[in-house]
Amino acid sequence: MGERALFIEHPTDRSNAVKVNQVSSFSLPWADPQKIPYTIMGPYLKPLFDRAFIDGLHDPSKRPTADEWESALVKTVDLIQPCQNKDCDQKWYVFNGKTKPVCPYCGTPYKGKLPILNLYSSRKAGTFRPDDHRLMVWSGQSLYAWHVNRLIAPNERTTDEQKKRVGYFVFHNDQWWLVNEGLSGLISLPDRKTVGIGEKLLLEDNTQFILSSEDGGRLVVVQLVVN
Repeated sequence: MGERALFIEHPTDRSNAVKVNQVSSFSLPWADPQKIPYTIMGPYLKPLFDRAFIDGLHDPSKRPTADEWESALVKTVDLIQPCQNKDCDQKWYVFNGKTKPVCPYCGTPYKGKLPILNLYSSRKAGTFRPDDHRLMVWSGQSLYAWHVNRLIAPNERTTDEQKKRVGYFVFHNDQWWLVNEGLSGLISLPDRKTVGIGEKLLLEDNTQFILSSEDGGRLVVVQLVVN
């Protein structure tokens, strides 16, 4: 605390590191950063923790803004995936971007086909740029308006209509599918075939489809990891 405050998980200065032998057993493993470090929060929150508690701890101008925290939290929610170990205490974890994901809580590796949706959005007609935003797919995962269009954000201004689910994902007959519930502009590529409401789209490696052709509408490129 105070003018000599030091982050307990500082990567190079360990002088304020947690002394596990002084921690109550009831606080473990949570109080042991060696087992559960802050880095398990994923690729969007980890850099903000660095800026808040390392770079900006004694320099407020270097700390993340509220908007940056909100954006990182939204993106992190989309990286959460279920652990395949039914006995895992936490049940869910944040995907870390690796092709062989492992639950950081129980150590269970992911087995099977894992679709990752890479989101791109339009800045002008016919051109799409990467949004540095991914959506993990699991059976029952939902698709919302803020996934369809980058100009829509899930916040206090989100309308009731925008909160409605517009699609969901399901694993059936060893294949992953996107079921269209409310997307009027879902188009598969490269054939530019419209996928109507009530229809489904097969997700394979490098499958591409447009969620919306409106300004800010998104293009999705599927990355299928198989373990």
